[in-house]
Amino acid sequence: MKKHILALVAAIALPMSMFAQTGSGNKIGGMDRAEFDRINAEGAAKVAAVKPSSTPLSEGDKALMMKMAKGGMMQLQVSQAALPKLTREDVQALAKSEVEEQTGLSQKLMEIASAKGVTLPGEPAAGTDGIIKQMDGKSGADLDMYYTRTSGIDGHKKLESTMSTVSKTAKDPALKEVANAALPLIRTHMRVSQGVAGAGAGKKMTKAVAR
Repeated sequence: MKKHILALVAAIALPMSMFAQTGSGNKIGGMDRAEFDRINAEGAAKVAAVKPSSTPLSEGDKALMMKMAKGGMMQLQVSQAALPKLTREDVQALAKSEVEEQTGLSQKLMEIASAKGVTLPGEPAAGTDGIIKQMDGKSGADLDMYYTRTSGIDGHKKLESTMSTVSKTAKDPALKEVANAALPLIRTHMRVSQGVAGAGAGKKMTKAVAR
């Protein structure tokens, strides 16, 4: 739990200027940057507005909440580790948005956990350390694409699966509201990541042909 809190504090301490619009021109992954920012802001506001009750969670809901927390911690820690070393402007924008998204979700899950008397897990989902270790051995375009595919696409596929399950099966209203608020964000980040990855692959092919 201590490592989770330290990671969350570090994310909150990031200067707000880091979340400024830094995508390539007016687009990011094929999406209008203004629309991307609107979806991010709307989702964050909806997550923040969720009001938990003190009604105890069922065992099933506790398990879902643990899975939500672990998956979010994974995305947060991977994005924090990647952000200082990313080189492409659109990938940097993705990582900054991801840190912002997961910080808000982590804060809300901590609020719900406190209201319910539940202790959140202290470690992220399995595989987090391995991804960060892989990133440590990469730089430049290789790191940009590894982060985009691993966190932006694969990570969001896992989050979408988790949040969809919570939305459909959770009994607690607050957990359902968080999942329903987060799903548009998750799907947007995944779609934009797919666009960014496609653009990156195109650039690599162009360079190869030019040689």
